Amino acid sequence: MSHVRFVFPKIRLTEILKTPGGLAVADALERAEAGLATLKPRCLKELANLLADAEAVFADLGPAFNDGGLADLYAVAVRGIGAGAVCGCPGVDEALTSLCDLIDHLRTSGRYDAEAVGVHLRAWRLLMAPGLSQDDARPVLDGLRKVSAHYA
Repeated sequence: MSHVRFVFPKIRLTEILKTPGGLAVADALERAEAGLATLKPRCLKELANLLADAEAVFADLGPAFNDGGLADLYAVAVRGIGAGAVCGCPGVDEALTSLCDLIDHLRTSGRYDAEAVGVHLRAWRLLMAPGLSQDDARPVLDGLRKVSAHYA
């Protein structure tokens, strides 16, 4: 007669998770914020470089619909999303998201509005200004959302 034996291996991760100790959450957050603060100057420089690239693409778009040019502008803008939060200017992320939405709407409909795209780029520059509060940025972001929604 044979006997069946069930073996349940101990999983190392389970043991580690159940073991008390380690870094407190507050300390971990403090360290993370300190680490992000060291990245802020480099991140701001990268955002400024992306803005310069976007403005160069925008200058080359011309007055008529240009699907390839809009795709290039989208590629530049989407690379900046997320950097605003690291740099301490989260409004930039919202503006870039709105710009990408606008470009999607324009490309889908085959239309082009240089003023709508331009206002997003000018807002991007404004939202990177040092000392701009979230309260000051709110009306700008609300306006950008309205512009994008107009073409939805």
